[in-house]
Amino acid sequence: MLVSTVACGGLDGFGSSLEREQARTIGTISRTRPDDDQGQAYQALQQDAWRREQRFLDAVQPGHLWRSTRVRQVEIDAGLWSVGELYQLGGQLFTLHFTRAVGMGAAQEPPLRRFHAGRRGGPDALRCASCHWRGGLAGAGDAADNAMFRGDGVHQSSTIARNPPALVGAGLRERLAVEMTAELRAIEVEALTFAAQAGYAIELPLMAKGIRFGSITVDPEGNVDRDEIEGVDPDLVIKPFGWKGTVATIRDVVEDSLLIHHGMQSEHLVIQGNEPRVGDKGGDDPDGDGVIEEINEGQVSVLTLFVALQELPQEQPPEDPWLASLWARGRLDFDRLGCAGCHVPELPLDSARWVLPHRYGGPSLTADLTAEGAEPRLAPSVEDGTLRVRLFSDLRRHRMGSGLAEAHTDQGVAGDEFITPPLWGVARSGPYLHDGRAPTLEDAILLHGGEALGSAEAFAALDDAERAPLRVFLTSLTRARRLVTP
Repeated sequence: MLVSTVACGGLDGFGSSLEREQARTIGTISRTRPDDDQGQAYQALQQDAWRREQRFLDAVQPGHLWRSTRVRQVEIDAGLWSVGELYQLGGQLFTLHFTRAVGMGAAQEPPLRRFHAGRRGGPDALRCASCHWRGGLAGAGDAADNAMFRGDGVHQSSTIARNPPALVGAGLRERLAVEMTAELRAIEVEALTFAAQAGYAIELPLMAKGIRFGSITVDPEGNVDRDEIEGVDPDLVIKPFGWKGTVATIRDVVEDSLLIHHGMQSEHLVIQGNEPRVGDKGGDDPDGDGVIEEINEGQVSVLTLFVALQELPQEQPPEDPWLASLWARGRLDFDRLGCAGCHVPELPLDSARWVLPHRYGGPSLTADLTAEGAEPRLAPSVEDGTLRVRLFSDLRRHRMGSGLAEAHTDQGVAGDEFITPPLWGVARSGPYLHDGRAPTLEDAILLHGGEALGSAEAFAALDDAERAPLRVFLTSLTRARRLVTP
């Protein structure tokens, strides 16, 4: 057994060497996926037995399960944990019930709140897995799981409704966004350099992985006109997360979600001093609940890694010949109706090396998504060895019309503007749209407006039999079949 470089005891580390050793065992979640039913059943039984025994241990020593997730960042930096072990710790944290004893919520706030109050949020859930479950662990949420953001704490009308998205393929989404951002910013540098050398203004189209984001104009003095930028913020950073495309990294998603859904403050937010405070509370306990260091930096890292390494969604056409023929026609209809204009079937990826930069100058945490992610994983093309991510999205914002428009802006994004949600795994992630208002994919299509109005109208003009092929095709965008246990 590896020896920790930090002291143990209480909530400052692992409560005992037994807790540390058990954290390395099979745990609640595995990155592997046996192909056969018997292997999956055996794995599910192992995990169920582990959970059962841990509940008994937690009954003997309340907080045992929580303490077993309290890995320190210095231990991760020192390489004391493998990627697989860190993934398992993240999975355990993802499924763990938070309690007041470990810092859930805040002083002078209700234990749970359906309608959020400002940025602090609810809390509205006891664990991450409470809302990310449809189709399997880290999936989407049902309509009842909608989060009611940034309200007055009392009235639903004051909130912005958001349906929990599926987290599958999250690391690949972040990698695509990083590469697309680099491409856009390289164009800006090219324009600045050319204009300065040529002595006149230049306008260049902004293209990343074949997706256009408007254009940029630069004059010889280095002034940049950003008025024609489309589908991305003026900083040219692709933000692939959030229904409005407002969050750039998984770590930011994790940290923000812990705060607003669980009332759990990360060590980093407290250090930076940008954490919402209760009354005049400050220092190490800004929410005034008597618990400090509610989520340490190591926990943020392992939970971020767990989300980043989630499985790759699958395309599974039907086996019946007649249904297979409908599926093939539906794939053509997807292009013919214009769906592929925004839901771009695949984007090229230069590198599957996911990187979590260290905040304080230490080594980055890295993982190869093609070798260390949860199964099934992305694999190089058998034709040319390239990596192509079939996420069915352009990771770009679009105007979606008055029918879907919200009364409130969301972090500066207009009410009718939304990022194109990836369709991979969509058959297992209903209900649909940002607030879960569409029970079926057909309902979601018909509610499209704005830039997608032409496609919605073309689909609406079809009779039921003519719509069937597209429905069959979308049903094939799913997750790998597996035994799902609570």
